[in-house]
Amino acid sequence: IVVNKHYPIRESEDNEVLLKVLAAGVVCHTDVTLLSGVFLDNRTYILGHETCGVPKQPDLANHYTYSILGLASVLLGVGKDGSFAEYIIAPADQLVPVPDGVRPEVAAIASDVGMTAYHAVQNAANVKRGDKVLIFGAGGVGHLALQYAKHFGATVYVCDFKPAARKLALELGATEAFDLIELTNRTTAGFAVDTTIDFVANDQTFNLAIAALKGSFTTFPPNQTLVMVCFSADKLAFSTSELISFGIQSTSAVF
Repeated sequence: IVVNKHYPIRESEDNEVLLKVLAAGVVCHTDVTLLSGVFLDNRTYILGHETCGVPKQPDLANHYTYSILGLASVLLGVGKDGSFAEYIIAPADQLVPVPDGVRPEVAAIASDVGMTAYHAVQNAANVKRGDKVLIFGAGGVGHLALQYAKHFGATVYVCDFKPAARKLALELGATEAFDLIELTNRTTAGFAVDTTIDFVANDQTFNLAIAALKGSFTTFPPNQTLVMVCFSADKLAFSTSELISFGIQSTSAVF
């Protein structure tokens, strides 16, 4: 990592907008993953992909602030210069007006954390009323996924090793919140869900997700879905016959 106090701002192109950064999300798990070398990325760029800013061009200003969205392949702050700077240049079609009354720091986080959680719950898992959903990790993204799943009418369970995270999950409407040992005991006794969404993605949570989706021969639900969200360097081993035998659909979600 290099701190450059005189980094030049390039000229924006016709389809781009120069914004003054009002708020940027602090180092998130994606940044940690990049810095730890999980991905082989030798490019030089400014980090920061959770952004809220105000356009500098007079014709776009109009007192609006904008939150920036993006796809993984063209994400600002991951391959392209991001918002850990005073100014950022963004594609115009990736800008979303921020509603009145929403603080810049909230809008910045919503552009990544909020969308990641929503995509996992609605697009990847297709959570609907009556579903039983188990969420691993009630942190920055997981606690939003819990609220989205509740909004769509699901019964939500949470697994997190931190007592404070379990307490928050219950306050936000989780039916139960387990630590890893408690969930292991429950799955052994036949606890079953329709969907698991894993924001931790290690060997332990992965196997517990499969166990919860398998349930037992008398209680396991049809069309179970396992959604992986978190970047992880862990190598996760599984049996294809196990997934096929119990009808478990495995998918992933990002941004």
